Amino acid sequence: MCRLFAALSVACALLPTAASATTLFVSSTTNGAALATALGGGGGLTINSASVTNGAASQFGTYQGFTSPPVTIGDGVVLSTGRAIDTTANSYSFLNFPSTNTGASGTPEFDAYGPGHIASFGDSNDVAALMVNFTLSSASQVGFDFIFGSVEYPTFIGTFTDSFLAFLDGTAVGSQIVFDASNNAVQVGSTFSSALTTADVNSAFQNPHGLLQLQTFTNTLSAGNHTILFEIGDVNDHILDSAVFISHFHAGPGNPGTNPEGTVPEPGTCALLGVGLTCLIAGAWRQAPIPRKP
Repeated sequence: MCRLFAALSVACALLPTAASATTLFVSSTTNGAALATALGGGGGLTINSASVTNGAASQFGTYQGFTSPPVTIGDGVVLSTGRAIDTTANSYSFLNFPSTNTGASGTPEFDAYGPGHIASFGDSNDVAALMVNFTLSSASQVGFDFIFGSVEYPTFIGTFTDSFLAFLDGTAVGSQIVFDASNNAVQVGSTFSSALTTADVNSAFQNPHGLLQLQTFTNTLSAGNHTILFEIGDVNDHILDSAVFISHFHAGPGNPGTNPEGTVPEPGTCALLGVGLTCLIAGAWRQAPIPRKP
């Protein structure tokens, strides 16, 4: 049976609810100062710079107004494997949905981390990577809130396992610090099965597909300069976008987890809330690329 036909039938049925009111606003930008300001800081953590290291300019932005219950998060930065501006609920329609091949490559660190950590991993594509340099005035833990969503869910959870990674003070496999409540890398499939709801009305990632809300803390870091590299990527293809909304990057106490690699820094991710994420064309043909939206 044609997967596209089936998906379009579902999409048509969902159109009346897909345009739910939202105050979420995304501004596309690669401006380092704007991205650094939106991320947070303060309370002993100073963000010195933020810069794009991989991805198309359209994949980065700042957001405001992710405030409609039951899923909410503070203002911050959004990274997408497609266009950042297509992550709002207002972009969710029959002809305009989150599935853009930006033509961006993967990254060496994403490809090195994938095998053995991301299910069915073959390669990464359309990776949006943001490097943040920050300074701690005294030894402290560091944490941030995030929402990860993907229109791969629920149809392609076994083969197109888009993922969100963050590398602290280096890009080695053991430097990856973002994990779900089961201590797995945050990805479509295993993470969604343990922390998911379809209740979000703010973003394009609505019922029946999936997003989730988590929080990560590191172990105590020394005073001085550090780096964190946020990356989100398509896995095994270039279409059906994923995105991450990152907020409240700060110094402060939290509950760190365990690093599967057995190296420091040991990270932690505490599941706070499961959320749902939607795609009108979940069954889109992967044999042909979906054309870029105007």
